[in-house]
Amino acid sequence: MNCQLCLKEMEATFGEKLSGVSQTQVEAHIAECETCAKSYQLMKLANKVMEAEKAEQSNPFLSTRIMAGIEKLDQCKEGFQHISAYQKVLKPVLISISLASALFIGVLAGNIYKPVQPEYKIPIEMSYMNDASLESVNLFANE
Repeated sequence: MNCQLCLKEMEATFGEKLSGVSQTQVEAHIAECETCAKSYQLMKLANKVMEAEKAEQSNPFLSTRIMAGIEKLDQCKEGFQHISAYQKVLKPVLISISLASALFIGVLAGNIYKPVQPEYKIPIEMSYMNDASLESVNLFANE
């Protein structure tokens, strides 16, 4: 028996579909061939793992807990969206108020500081002068 045929027959060995003659030929080849023996051990181990998983009982309340968690997440998401809509209105209003208050404080600060302006007092005699009656400079030029 060659290795390829033995590997095909090994799979049937675990399914117990082999006849007695084929079973003895596979066992004889496994005893002779080290590679096929390793493959047989790996298949045997894999079958043990699969049988252990099949024997494992599932928790009947697992799906209930998962669905409750999903519903709780959905409720939280809806509540978060409600806050988000509230923030969509509140945020622009607060920004507008803060800009208006900053502008008001800026104007107030600008009005508090007034630079010192020298006071030019016009003598009272100057206010009584009539510029229209003053002599023209051209009169002095003709002389």
